[in-house]
Parts: sequence; structure tokens; C-alpha cells
Amino acid sequence: MALLRSDRIISGLRRRFGISAPKLSVRTHWSWKVKGTIIGVSALVFAGLFYGGFDAGRIFAGFNVGKVRDEQARLTAEVIALRADNERLKQGNIELTNSAQMAVGAKDVLSKQIVSLQQENTQLKEEGAFFEKLIGSAAGSKNGLAVQRMQAERETVNSYRFRALIVQGSAESPFKGKLTLIATIIADGKRSNINLPDEQPDLIASLALDFKTYQRVEGIFKVPANAQLKTLQMRVIPAGSKEPRAQQSLQL
Repeated sequence: MALLRSDRIISGLRRRFGISAPKLSVRTHWSWKVKGTIIGVSALVFAGLFYGGFDAGRIFAGFNVGKVRDEQARLTAEVIALRADNERLKQGNIELTNSAQMAVGAKDVLSKQIVSLQQENTQLKEEGAFFEKLIGSAAGSKNGLAVQRMQAERETVNSYRFRALIVQGSAESPFKGKLTLIATIIADGKRSNINLPDEQPDLIASLALDFKTYQRVEGIFKVPANAQLKTLQMRVIPAGSKEPRAQQSLQL
């Protein structure tokens, strides 16, 4: 029993101190502050190397942040300039559109004026031919005067409107004088005459004559309410005379 124990002790000593015993190592003990500092510095160095390598990789690959920013600034400036040009073009387009619309409106106005002038020209030619005919007929009359286109129509229940054209044939001097009217009416079954402008002096200005070739005359004379005009006689009297040089009657 004692021999067995001694063998065990000897075997234990051989394992610990013999050739097969584990090697002894000496380690330095660092505090957590030192370890934290070393770790932090290492992390910063690693981050710097990583960023520098990343930036260097972008440069080598043709990607430069500075150039990209410069290019972005240039493109932004171009966009702003293009927008300004676009706004100027829009404004110019609006002005051109307004000018075109004004031109179209002016063209329409001119076209209407041309049509109106053409119609007026045609009317003047027709009137000229008509007046030549009237003047010719007046020149052929006894005294060179004629009453043409005489008309009379009811204006209100107690008035009538008259119109006429007094024409003088080829004459060297203007004709001056007046018109006198004799209106024959029937009121309440009775026939009577109204002498104008003697009975209605407000017609004196309308019946005054002063012309060389022709003169239009127009006016309104009053009658009793609901009176009917039957005949209207118009006389052309020269100034300073009492005898008519031309006359015309109208039957209604």
C-alpha cells in the first residue's frame, strides 16, 4: 500500500517537472484603460486607412468628389439659365400671340371697312347715276328746277313726316329760296288745308333752300289727332319772289 502511493507521487512529479511537463510562460498584465486606448487608436487608424483607401479607390476608378461637386454646380447654373431662357421665350411667345391676335383683329376690321367702302362706292355710283338722271330731267324742265322723290308718311297720331329732293339743272349760280307746303287733311269728316310754314313757323329752317345742284329736305308737320292726310303740295319759291318756279303734288 505504501509502495503504491510512492509510485503515484513519483509519477506526478515526473509529469510536472519532467520532460513532458507543460511549458511555463510569462505574460504582462495591462489595465483596461491601456487596452481601451490601444483599441480606440487602432480603430481610428483602421477607419482612416479604410476611408483613405475608399477615397483613393474612387479617385483611381475615376470618381472624384470635388469634380462631381463642380460638375453639379455647373449643371445647376445651366438649369437656372435654361429656366430663365424658357421664361423669356414664354413671355416672347405670349407677346407674339397677342400681336398676332391684334393683327388678325386689325385685318378683320380692315376687311369690313373695305367691304363697307366698296358698298358705299357702289351706292355713290348708283346715286351719281340717279342724280345725273334727275339733273337731266330738271334741266329739261321749264325753269330748270324739279321736285323729285316726294314722300309723306305718318309719324305719330298727330304728325306726318315729309321728304323730297329739290334738283336744279345745269346752273352757274346756287339757288336760294324756300319751300311752301299745302297739306290737305280730313279730320272729323271735314276737309281742310294747312299752310306751311305759315301756320307752323318751326318748319322755316327745314324748308329753307340754298344749293347749286340738289338739296334734300325733310321735316315733320303737325295735324289734328287722327287726321288723315289726303294730298301734299310742295312749291319751290325763289328768294324775293312770291311765284313758285317748280311744284309737285302727292296723293295719299
